[in-house]
Amino acid sequence: MAAMTEGAALRLLEQAQAGMRKARGLLRDVREDESLAARAFRAGWETLRQAHKLMASIEVEAAQEKVLTKHLAVSRYATALLVRLRRLERKGTSAFEGDDDDLLEGEDDE
Repeated sequence: MAAMTEGAALRLLEQAQAGMRKARGLLRDVREDESLAARAFRAGWETLRQAHKLMASIEVEAAQEKVLTKHLAVSRYATALLVRLRRLERKGTSAFEGDDDDLLEGEDDE
């Protein structure tokens, strides 16, 4: 079995982040339709599970500078998503009142 390449690791990280972007979109939809809250929470949680599996599957041989930097960005994105899910669970849809999505802005570009 060949060692994981830097490119393969970066593709895994991009896949993890893409899934979390979809979950983020569902959380935005909750602001407009509160009936989506349970679905958005479950989808967000499943996305986080999958993202962490993908991140954990990266082999040490692929841990080059670009991979480490991207891994940090995806990890921050996952943390921000987890914070949002926690707010949703604790406060319901009122958790997003006056929220300008500041925790997740700017994370897409890294």
